[in-house]
Amino acid sequence: MKTAIRYYALPMLLVLTVLAASCSKEKSSQSPEEQTEILQTRNGGVVDDDSALQANVPVIVSSGFLQSGALIENIPISRIAAKGKPDAIAPTVSILSPANSASVSGTISILVSATDNIKVTSVTLSVDGSAKSSSTTAPFTNVWNSGTVPNGTHTLTVTAKDAKGNSSSSSIQVSVNNVTAGDITAPTVNITSPTSGASYDANTTITINASASDNVGVSSLNISIDGTVVGSSSGSSYSYTWNTNTAGSGIHTISSTAKDAAGNQSIKSVTVTINTVVVEPPSTSGVRLTMPPVSNQGSEGSCVAFAVGYAARSAEQYYRSGASTYSNSTNIFSPEFLYNQVKFDVECSSGTAMQTALDFMKVTGICTYQSMPYSSSNGCSLLPSSTQSTEAFNYKIASYAKLYTTDRAAIKSMISQKHPVIITVVADNSFIAAKAGFVWKTYSGSGSLAHCIVICGYDDAKNAYLIMNSWGTGWGDAGYSWIDYDFFTTRTGTYCYAIN
Repeated sequence: MKTAIRYYALPMLLVLTVLAASCSKEKSSQSPEEQTEILQTRNGGVVDDDSALQANVPVIVSSGFLQSGALIENIPISRIAAKGKPDAIAPTVSILSPANSASVSGTISILVSATDNIKVTSVTLSVDGSAKSSSTTAPFTNVWNSGTVPNGTHTLTVTAKDAKGNSSSSSIQVSVNNVTAGDITAPTVNITSPTSGASYDANTTITINASASDNVGVSSLNISIDGTVVGSSSGSSYSYTWNTNTAGSGIHTISSTAKDAAGNQSIKSVTVTINTVVVEPPSTSGVRLTMPPVSNQGSEGSCVAFAVGYAARSAEQYYRSGASTYSNSTNIFSPEFLYNQVKFDVECSSGTAMQTALDFMKVTGICTYQSMPYSSSNGCSLLPSSTQSTEAFNYKIASYAKLYTTDRAAIKSMISQKHPVIITVVADNSFIAAKAGFVWKTYSGSGSLAHCIVICGYDDAKNAYLIMNSWGTGWGDAGYSWIDYDFFTTRTGTYCYAIN
């Protein structure tokens, strides 16, 4: 993003609503740069990816990451607690069923949606201000016998809490209409498949089987996915085939509601995770990709365009075409073409989102560097000609995926398969001033520049990722540097991206 799989205990991460970043840059020439001096003052900014769009990006995870119980749901980056500060972010909770103003009778199940930046620990149900029950496991369904209150309007409130005691509530009103005599026993409902906590690759088909029984008879049985009813039956069993090709990656709640003629109802829910699982990386302890020449973004906020278009897209073309050298005319692509069309404002210091740039390359493509050279001194309003746009169409990307920044095996696997990984970090002053031999493994105590770069290698002996920057060859080791595996997760957000 945000089951029976438990959360990874994320380090306290910086507030980085990434996946977009703007950062300043040095003065640039018309060809890949070789300047050696960098500006000490840099502009910076962060732009959120659209969380709804981000949820639909396939996620790549390593099998070991899943087996370790390292994740439970997509975590919106804008809700990650700040580094060094206690978690002060309350969970988000809402009642999915019954609906507000619904008429209920007998025993009913209260189905909720509850998420948190770290983990929801409990959801408590109260009726008219009095606590009735509590659930401590996802999907946090509470059961309530409406026969314990008089007929009429009553307020149902669910309160979600996290481990730090942060809480939030959501309420609805229902109309209780119980008969004084007759059937007050709710049906029993069960989902026989899929198994709660199961994980599936993206674009697979899942068969959902539900059944119910009742002391008198089941009058209706439905199946819903994430709160939306997808099918129903008047019998006691129902099967639905779910094609997940339009489902976002992450956690999904499947529920079945059974009702009898007297209006008694019950709900059963399970959760499944949609993932793309990758193989583990090869046994080699270090990989370094061949990248295009280090360039320089200069004074514009074009780091995303450099990381996504210039670095990652160029490397993809180099490796997929079997090239032996980089060329401005065939496999080095134009950050000018990309940045001028995807920046979030007219100002040349404005940033953009990684997903915006990636989606743009899926639809429009990107032209070569030779066709549209980069310059930070000619403004950022120049739009491509029809010839440049036609060329760009030939270099569209087919797809891209997101990875958890905490899933080291998946990141290394993508690198070993010749896919640079696009990341956003909050750079401190030591990173900004990096020289030869620098390994970023501690926070300098000052500086917070949101910046987009690419991981293009790793070395287990260093316990670090190799990164390529866009601040010229005077930064780091001729434009490259290292980020410690463990420290990396404290300076980034939840997701990184790879073209695949």
